Amino acid sequence: MSGAAASLPTARDAGPVALMVSRVAAVLCLIAQLIAAAGLIIELLVVLFTITERSLFSSSVLWSDEASRLALSIITFIGGATAYRGAHHTSIRLITDRVTPGARRTIAIAIEWLVFTVTVAIAWQSVGLLETSWPDLTPILQISVGWIALPITIGMGLIAIFALERLLMAYPPWAVLRVGAAVSLLAAVAYVYGDTAVFANNPNPSLAGMILIFITAILLGMPVSFGMLLAGMSYLDLVDMAPLVAVPQSMVDGTGNFVLLALPFFIFAGLIMERGGISLRLVRFAMALVGGMRGGLLQVIVVTIYLVAGVSGSKVADVAAVGPVVRGELKRQGYREADGAAVLAAAAAMSETIPPSIAMLVLGSVTPISIGALFIAGLIPAAVIALCLMALIYVIARRGPERDVRTSPGQRLKAAPGAILPLIMPVAMVASIKGGIATPTEASSLAVVYGVALSALVYRALSPRQMLNLAVECGSVAGMVLFVLASASSFAWVLTAANLPQELIALLSGPHQSRLIFMAGSVLLLIVIGSLLEGLPALIILAPLLLPIATGMGIDAVQYGIVLILAMGVGAFIPPVGVGFYVSASVAGSDLESAARAMAPYAVVLVCAVLLIAFVPAITLGVPALFGSH
Repeated sequence: MSGAAASLPTARDAGPVALMVSRVAAVLCLIAQLIAAAGLIIELLVVLFTITERSLFSSSVLWSDEASRLALSIITFIGGATAYRGAHHTSIRLITDRVTPGARRTIAIAIEWLVFTVTVAIAWQSVGLLETSWPDLTPILQISVGWIALPITIGMGLIAIFALERLLMAYPPWAVLRVGAAVSLLAAVAYVYGDTAVFANNPNPSLAGMILIFITAILLGMPVSFGMLLAGMSYLDLVDMAPLVAVPQSMVDGTGNFVLLALPFFIFAGLIMERGGISLRLVRFAMALVGGMRGGLLQVIVVTIYLVAGVSGSKVADVAAVGPVVRGELKRQGYREADGAAVLAAAAAMSETIPPSIAMLVLGSVTPISIGALFIAGLIPAAVIALCLMALIYVIARRGPERDVRTSPGQRLKAAPGAILPLIMPVAMVASIKGGIATPTEASSLAVVYGVALSALVYRALSPRQMLNLAVECGSVAGMVLFVLASASSFAWVLTAANLPQELIALLSGPHQSRLIFMAGSVLLLIVIGSLLEGLPALIILAPLLLPIATGMGIDAVQYGIVLILAMGVGAFIPPVGVGFYVSASVAGSDLESAARAMAPYAVVLVCAVLLIAFVPAITLGVPALFGSH
């Protein structure tokens, strides 16, 4: 299956050394979690202070950008390290789940050794980065630039310790030593006999080899972010086109965009509002609206995901929030778990363009496309796909027994007030960004404040202690997402250095290439790569390369950006390797084979709907035109 790497087993009798390493790792992880949470909360207060200063006193807080870079670095690398120990880094286990237990164990041990090797190498290279950057001072705060790079050294060291802990605690010593020796031997052979002149003089085969290393690593279960780092470092080492310090440098640079700070804030706001009972209220509202239709509860899932997506920026989080609420009712009314899993996955893929969307924030950070324009443009395409899914549910439901949930007008009126307050947040947020009142980062910080007020003061569902626990959880979750983005930024830098953009331009922008073929090819490419790269890295790597080609062909940048996001979302939520699909199956309690069969018609509809949006620009650009964006 696909999902987080296996958590640390505790059943095996461990020796004293392993137990000591585990205790040290546990203490270090706790300290790192507190540091990441503190960085999140302090930066939230800084952004709120900045808003207050500008709104009340018309003055700017010039040092806030420098503080934000430090906070992002802490959350990315310290929080990302805690996410590794907590098994939050996603991986594809489609192949390893189908091999013998012995082979599966050998592959898992090899992956841990590779993670250990990669992180130790990056930590060592980052020391050189610290040495060169420490004398430089930031313009406003006058602190060393090295402080911004220090978290990557600490974070990579922590991940190496956590990988070593897993090796010592989870597997027999003889197996760890045997596989470790084999991995070391292969690395030594590559280092000794790898002729850099041969690789440097054959760039295309070398580039293909790097991509092959990456694909092989992730298909065997290596977390995607570490697969990108392994492939990038291997290429730089063998081709010798740039020093290896470029890897940690590009990772730090990849988290230096101020707009990315909106990402952990939106995740924090989503966690607060979902744990505060928001999802349950929106499910009740959706049930009152469409529960009486054919396929009532499945229709409810689609509508609820559309509504909840406006509260949380993470679509996997939406599935995890909505699935448990409707799973019991689906079983009670006789729906198959596979049908629930399929609709959950399809609806989550649909909602990728509903603001606040992490994918939109990432796309806006790596391309010149306005995030506000993306927010406005994404609503109607998502609604079109939602209607297509609801129509398919209706058609399929006509073949089966009646299972709708009848609701009276009084029940609908009773459910409406519970949905009004949660839905105010996305509407106000989009309006404030589009109206120039707030930046995406400022709007996300205000969303956190609104979520706290709603969940703690209005609904009284969360205590201060629970809020602090959510901050710690958010530090790990946001750290994992940002770590993936940092790794993707480094991998994208290596691909650019390897002249992949020029190869793509030559392939996709030939003299007889049409816009329709280019659009269809882009959709297919993002679906495939989105499945392998769990979505966001695909955007970071491909969007800056493909967007100039698209605009050069006369395709609107906002239109193309929405199509890329939707295609990426479809890839992340369809079988056989989409990460979101496996999360949906797990949440719905379905086995993978049944869920994959049930997903087939929904996957066809999703692909056709994305192609419809790609070939009919008015679906995307109509609303932005009304707001003067086009």
